[in-house]
Amino acid sequence: MKKNLLLTTALASSLVVAGSGAIAQTTITGDMALTYAAMSYKDNGSNGFSRRGAMRETQLNVTNTGKLNNGMSYAMGFALEFDGPGYAVGRQTAAIDNSISNENVYFDLLFGPTTVTVGVDHAPRGYASVVPQVYNIVDLAPIANSATSFVVGGGVVESFGAGVNHKFMGLTASAYYTPKLRDTGQTETTSLGAGAENSAYELGLAGTIQGTGLSVKAFTSNSKKRDSQMGGDIESTVFGLGYNFGKFAIGAEYIEDRNNHQFSNQEGISAQATTSGYNTGTRVEKTKWAGVSYNIDKNSSVSVGQFKTELGGSVKAATQGDEKVSAVQYGYNFGPVGLSLSYLKFENMNYATALTARGDMGIARLTAKF
Repeated sequence: MKKNLLLTTALASSLVVAGSGAIAQTTITGDMALTYAAMSYKDNGSNGFSRRGAMRETQLNVTNTGKLNNGMSYAMGFALEFDGPGYAVGRQTAAIDNSISNENVYFDLLFGPTTVTVGVDHAPRGYASVVPQVYNIVDLAPIANSATSFVVGGGVVESFGAGVNHKFMGLTASAYYTPKLRDTGQTETTSLGAGAENSAYELGLAGTIQGTGLSVKAFTSNSKKRDSQMGGDIESTVFGLGYNFGKFAIGAEYIEDRNNHQFSNQEGISAQATTSGYNTGTRVEKTKWAGVSYNIDKNSSVSVGQFKTELGGSVKAATQGDEKVSAVQYGYNFGPVGLSLSYLKFENMNYATALTARGDMGIARLTAKF
């Protein structure tokens, strides 16, 4: 899982097999989220409709830590994530396989402040926003069919790969490489046939500078286009600043996602010529995001935030306007259980036609850790 409960400003030869370690500890933890949402859409005339529904997500996390027989420290683990069955094709299935086994699979070697990691969905990435909020509104907006996503650049860290990160002064600098973008790892008997994507990398710096309330975030990723007819490489740029004054916190963030959603007929944009399932045109999504929060007491908080996503590139002519989402939220922490209430107003979700030009949505979300 990529979210917090409430506002917060984890070989030598084929004959060698794994043995039991002398010093090791295994822990099992879990997460659960139950969500109810209701929304309404309307245009400038009399057309409109309303929808409501429930969502769920449960996850088990298995972690093992200890020392190897050469004295080196390690950590390894995996998670099993169970979402509701939902639709056969989700918002990000074009980029990431939604299997239950693709969540936080890793093996880490620890060298003091430096960690070398191999796996899927474990290395530092640009999820944790510097924008203060009770719950990540970019994460909630896809419930209303938003095209804005924090899984940018094709999901580099969500693909199987390796990386290194180093902690200093409250910050974490990271570098991650995947041999095949959008590939979460095949079975051990799968042949290495022709892949749909090229390799990719992501570089990042994030954290709160030690001794200050200043949070910083900067990430960039790149994967070369796999077809000469494609409009451009799959890339992303993310940067932001936030500051915590104690009870008050503010923050702003900028996200640029280039050619991440280029699949033909996706999101109603079918006018572009395609090659091997891709739009040949360019696609650039630029998101500006800001927010402020206030801690009422040690258990409750409120936040106000807004993001706007501008669609650019050659696909822009096929849409009706930019996305805009504003949100007011309240959250209460019961210890292992958190409750968040969100009200969102939106315009042009998914760069929509006039029928779904504007609307609002209420969300109640219960989260738990055990």
